[in-house]
Amino acid sequence: MSKRKKQKEGKGWFSFLKRKKTATPQATRSRKKKNTPLVPKWLWVMLTIIGFAILIAGLMAGFMYMEQYVKTLPQRQPHARPLNLKEPPPWLGEAWINHILEVTDSSLFLLDEGAGRAISEKLSRIPWIYDVQVKTTQTTLDIFAQYRRPIVAVTVNGKRYYVDEQRVVFEALPVTLIAVPEVVGFSDRTIGASGKVWLAEDIKAAVDLIRVLGLMDLPTDANPNPKPLLDEIANIDVSNFAGRKSSSRPHLVLNVKDGVTQIYWGAAWGQASRLLEADEKEKVTRLYQQYHEYGNTLMGKAKFIELRQPQSLVPRP
Repeated sequence: MSKRKKQKEGKGWFSFLKRKKTATPQATRSRKKKNTPLVPKWLWVMLTIIGFAILIAGLMAGFMYMEQYVKTLPQRQPHARPLNLKEPPPWLGEAWINHILEVTDSSLFLLDEGAGRAISEKLSRIPWIYDVQVKTTQTTLDIFAQYRRPIVAVTVNGKRYYVDEQRVVFEALPVTLIAVPEVVGFSDRTIGASGKVWLAEDIKAAVDLIRVLGLMDLPTDANPNPKPLLDEIANIDVSNFAGRKSSSRPHLVLNVKDGVTQIYWGAAWGQASRLLEADEKEKVTRLYQQYHEYGNTLMGKAKFIELRQPQSLVPRP
């Protein structure tokens, strides 16, 4: 009995060495509190996504602002120079200049080796420009060229064309500073390609006559600011050219813009003597004398003006 009792008492003394340590409920709760994160994982993910979205939006807004700022700065192209037409004729209107810029793509060109050659090649495609020379300066690309001045206009298949004094045909552009009478009654409708010479004889007769009248309208020392007679000519009728309809009717007729007055010119330039008409110098002098006598106008002054009958030579006014 006493032995068993001692053994029990011994186990009681050293049993704490063999006992498994068990955590108290309070310790377990405190450990759980330490291991639990302050912010849930899903909230971290959401905040990260929102942060990236704000960052990207800020960068985009910054780039947009910088781009807008750059656009407001003066735009300069390195080695870029404006196209400069040197000594264009006074009648060259805005539509003609805009067409040049369209063909050459822009009013600015980079100064490289082939700039002048490339521009010259592009301008050569315009049928009313010839003898093109391009010179590069420190500030501009200078264009020296000859421009075909329209003498008469024609309409073929609903499309309007101009003809210059060499009878080169090209598509019409608006022109307001010079008179360009229409030719009506011509027989040849095969006008050919733009930029080519039109060989029709009735067109040549119209061009020759209108060119001379245009020279008469040029300023002189006696009359520095003339009112051009050509401004009052609506068209020139060549339907009876060379008497192909009637030998007695005038071969060429100028129609005035009033729709009433007609000028009976007669034979083509250089053919007056063959038809026993007044020579060309007399016809021109008499026409301009009547024009000045009527107060520099022909409109509403007469039904017709006959120039074919030879008379004594009247001095040029």
